[in-house]
Amino acid sequence: MQKEKRLLLFAFVIMPTHAHILIKPENQTIGQVTQQFGSFTAHEILKKVQEDGKTDWLKIFEKEKRDPRHKHSIWQDIQAKNIFSMKVLEQKLDYIHQNPIAKNWNLVNDRADYVYSSAGYYDYGRKPIIEIT
Repeated sequence: MQKEKRLLLFAFVIMPTHAHILIKPENQTIGQVTQQFGSFTAHEILKKVQEDGKTDWLKIFEKEKRDPRHKHSIWQDIQAKNIFSMKVLEQKLDYIHQNPIAKNWNLVNDRADYVYSSAGYYDYGRKPIIEIT
């Protein structure tokens, strides 16, 4: 989707049970974007998780499946919210990147060290696993 420029990706974090993204759709409805995003990202997430040998994550995705035609389920629902101000945009960007170091997760000490996030890109210019446009 991103390479075809249907959306611009500004930020992301993929957590063990959920994900957050900050995107700007290009010439599509939010319904089209969420459907295409769900399908595309589920495929990419499964591919990366399998490459990284995250068997615990795969078990969660298998347990959560709702469609018998699929082995895994990544998304329960996708909630989209419009952002109309720079202040709210900055708040959402910070919230997304703080997820891995939140008390209830504590996945890393430095948010930029969480590989499934764009925080390293913003904090230190590191290349993220998903290209930021």
